[in-house]
Order: sequence, then C-alpha cells, then structure tokens
Amino acid sequence: MTTGSTKPAKNEITFFSRGGQGGITSCQILAEAAYIEGYKDVMSIPQIGAERRGAPIRAFLIISQNIIRTVSAVTKPDVVLVFDEAMLKLPPIINSIPQKNCKVLVNTEKINKDTPLSDEIEIYTFPGTSIAMDLGLTLEGLPLVNVPILGAFSKLTGLVSMESIEKSLQNKWGEKAEKNIKSIHMAFDKTIKAS
Repeated sequence: MTTGSTKPAKNEITFFSRGGQGGITSCQILAEAAYIEGYKDVMSIPQIGAERRGAPIRAFLIISQNIIRTVSAVTKPDVVLVFDEAMLKLPPIINSIPQKNCKVLVNTEKINKDTPLSDEIEIYTFPGTSIAMDLGLTLEGLPLVNVPILGAFSKLTGLVSMESIEKSLQNKWGEKAEKNIKSIHMAFDKTIKAS
C-alpha cells in the first residue's frame, strides 16, 4: 500500500462521463483510494455546470507523492477514463486527449476502428456496461460503470491497488459495497489493450 519509487511523483487523470453515470463519484472514490494507498496529496476537481442526465461531464484527479500547490483543471492527463465510447466522437473530448504519452481507458467490448485517437497513445478497453448489468449495478435501468472502471484503472496503471479501492468502497457504502467490490475485480480481469 505504499507508493514505492517506481510510480511517478505526480499523476493526472481526466474522467469523461455523462450526467447520471457517476463520473464525479468515481473520481472521489479513486481520490480516497489514492490517499489510502499512501500518496501525500490528492485533489479531485469536478467540472460541474448546468448539465443534466446524459450530458457530457468531466472530472479531474491529481495524485501526488508531494504537496499539490496549484488548483487547476488537468490539461495534459497521463490517463483518460472514458465511460461511454460514443463520447469519443465529440470534438471537445477528442481535442483534450493528448496525442502521445497518455493511456486511454474506454468502456467498450471492442474499440471502434474509426475512433479518432492518435496511434501514439495506449488504448485499453473493459466491458463495464455488461459487468454493471450482470451485477445489477443500475440506476433507473441504466448501467453504472463508475465503480467497475476503478478496477480497470488499477490494472491499467498500477497506481492504486485493488485493496485501497476496496477500502474506499467500504468507507462509502459499508456492507452494501459487496457488488461494487465484485465489479472492480471483474473489470480488472477483463481489461485488455486494444489491438
């Protein structure tokens, strides 16, 4: 549960979700998990406007082994989490993903070949929607991928352990966290590099 010397001193993550998918909650859970992991400072920055259910939402997370002295939106993320592959068709989202030195994690069974992402970034996929549906993690019939994506993030980056994410989930939901904990393990196991 310590950060170790192999992890970068500072990591910046951008979350792209839709209103109602739990992107901001996901960002907050991961922030707490990073703190549990032993990072010295974490900062969760939701970008909230007049969005409604289904509208694009962004949140930012900075995890650091040092004190974070600047509060600002992430402009050059190391990792981008995309809750809905269709969001990759939106120019403001595509334009905010770096062209290199970035890992992109997309909730999809298989990435669309027409997705306009640079060949110089690493793209990973995980079946978050089917995991959420299989476990009954839904809100008004819509799948919640905000927790499964955390297991995929752990596998993709190794920055925050599954144990720290589990503790954060237990802190948030207590005994009700059981399905969510199962979902992070399923997502961890099913996260693959896109070909």
